[in-house]
Amino acid sequence: MSVSQYLPHPYFHVKHDFIILFQSAQSNDVFPCADNFLELVDSESKSKALSILSEFNTMAACELTMRTLYSPYALMDVSIHWHGGEGHVLCIEKDTRLAETNMELLDKKEALVPLFGDLDSELIEHNETLLLTKIFEKEYDVIHFDFSGVGGITDDGVSKFVDLLHKLDLMGVIPSVVAIKPKHAMYLNKTSIKMNIEFQNSLSKVLKKSNCVT
Repeated sequence: MSVSQYLPHPYFHVKHDFIILFQSAQSNDVFPCADNFLELVDSESKSKALSILSEFNTMAACELTMRTLYSPYALMDVSIHWHGGEGHVLCIEKDTRLAETNMELLDKKEALVPLFGDLDSELIEHNETLLLTKIFEKEYDVIHFDFSGVGGITDDGVSKFVDLLHKLDLMGVIPSVVAIKPKHAMYLNKTSIKMNIEFQNSLSKVLKKSNCVT
């Protein structure tokens, strides 16, 4: 049996059209069943995956939003090495870094909420209940919503997000929006948000402001 079966991160051996020839045990634990690797990539990230990870680039890497067994929107660092018309793909989830960052922020009564995929009502509802529960348990002063992994955006998603921001405001928590893209800002500007919201250009600036990094 190939030693790749026991790699600590999800690994896929694919054909030139991304049909899966083999995948490691860790891949089976993380991803749902699929015949083609692109089936595991979020629709907003598929064109990016095709342009960067194609066999015309012998070695390449990029960030992709992918579907996993535990979340429909997981941000992954994906790298590929092509050899003989076949690709060797390694996926490393970015949640570990985000979890460590979140623990640093928790000491300062701040929490990080990374959003992955399209900003729609389903995404907000998926995060809202857990977030509000955590706020009751802890006593957060600031909640940082990280938009780095957000793809598309819908009207109902914006409406749900603004409702969530209002709930946080009523609870005395300051909402912070991090790494928002211009197209997302256009949607938010159309809404009548009358509350104190902090906007940060990047996560690194949030950490520096919170003295989590030097």
